[in-house]
Amino acid sequence: MPETVQVGSATIVHLSDTERPYPAREVYPEVADAAWNEYRQALTADGSIVLNFGCYLVIADGRTVLVDTGWGPTYEGRLLDELAAAQVSPQQIDAVVCTHLHGDHIGWNVVEEGGASRPRFPRARYLLPEADWNHYTTQPEPSALIRTQVLPLESLGVMDLVNGEYTLSPSVTIVPTPGHTPGHQSVAILSGGAHGFILGDVAVSPVEAHETDWKNRFDWDSALAGRTRHAVLDRLERSAALVGASHFPKPGLGRFVREGGRRRWVDIDAGTPGHG
Repeated sequence: MPETVQVGSATIVHLSDTERPYPAREVYPEVADAAWNEYRQALTADGSIVLNFGCYLVIADGRTVLVDTGWGPTYEGRLLDELAAAQVSPQQIDAVVCTHLHGDHIGWNVVEEGGASRPRFPRARYLLPEADWNHYTTQPEPSALIRTQVLPLESLGVMDLVNGEYTLSPSVTIVPTPGHTPGHQSVAILSGGAHGFILGDVAVSPVEAHETDWKNRFDWDSALAGRTRHAVLDRLERSAALVGASHFPKPGLGRFVREGGRRRWVDIDAGTPGHG
């Protein structure tokens, strides 16, 4: 059963599409090997980081929102199985929020059958960051997943482009968090005085809780991504928000806390500390 938590009256469900290892030196090419000595528990025996490709359901105010759709069937994703385990069907999704338009966040958007496309989530509005749309769909050769999982949304009439804050419901708001991509966006939840936040790729590993200045190779604009990361993680720490972090190890749900002058990530599972 997927991990489920409450933020006030809102429900957050973590759904893992897949997991894949990446060599740490490739994820953080400017970080010296010696800097990993205190983070060995974050690495596999061969020095890799295992990235979780997480998606999230946010159920609040009578609406069911899916945040990101993973790598999809091209990479043997299991999002549909995870949804079924959470007892939610594609037909129940009211909105799909893509935090950004990298391939690992868009892979289940569209079904192609007999040369025709249809939305995977038939009643949903797909909420895409406008700056990402303008950037990735106008490349001379858009990626295969942009061509099959993003571009059809316009002709199908199910897409809304988001620029700035966007209210999904009284408890749920899309907020801009640019840098990882031009229009990267996150989802903020405020319910019953409790705070929640779906991070997307503002940070991709728990080590960034403390090593907030580490640059990862996936960021479109490293300087802007770093400023965003500092501002967002500081705010989440202060508010004690329950955070869904797309690429953090399963369950991908926890909090940023400060202990002994260091910020670290703490998983929700039995208070198990992360690696920050």
